[in-house]
Amino acid sequence: MSIRRTEIQKLKTGQYIMVEEEPCQIKATERSKSGKHGHAKVRVVCVGVFDNNKRSLTIPSGHMVEIPEILKGTAQINFIEDTLVNIMDLESYESVDVAWPADEELKQKIKELQLDSGKMSLAQVEYWQLAGKTLINRVIIN
Repeated sequence: MSIRRTEIQKLKTGQYIMVEEEPCQIKATERSKSGKHGHAKVRVVCVGVFDNNKRSLTIPSGHMVEIPEILKGTAQINFIEDTLVNIMDLESYESVDVAWPADEELKQKIKELQLDSGKMSLAQVEYWQLAGKTLINRVIIN
């Protein structure tokens, strides 16, 4: 799990941040002006990548936060079970068990592949590894 640190004020909508040990995508940022004796604050609204929970935090603008490194790759589907999909990276040949994606369109594509093993042997997935977990991001059917 590789994580780097950056200042909260440098983050923008669409980037990723670690909140409560969970990688989250930033949906909105809001900066307040500094007061007479205080520092400017940054309010961040984000959604968890794996659990889809909405999180909100307010941090002084000079503070450092953790940013997860996202490793992207392409993999072949080995087999599909009811709760997980086993994929094999096309470069390192490493096999990984991945939970079914939350996106309904991706679920539907995987269900189609589960029913047709001929299509499954030709299909590939794009996956992301972040914070020690793996996420299927896209299904490519050739």
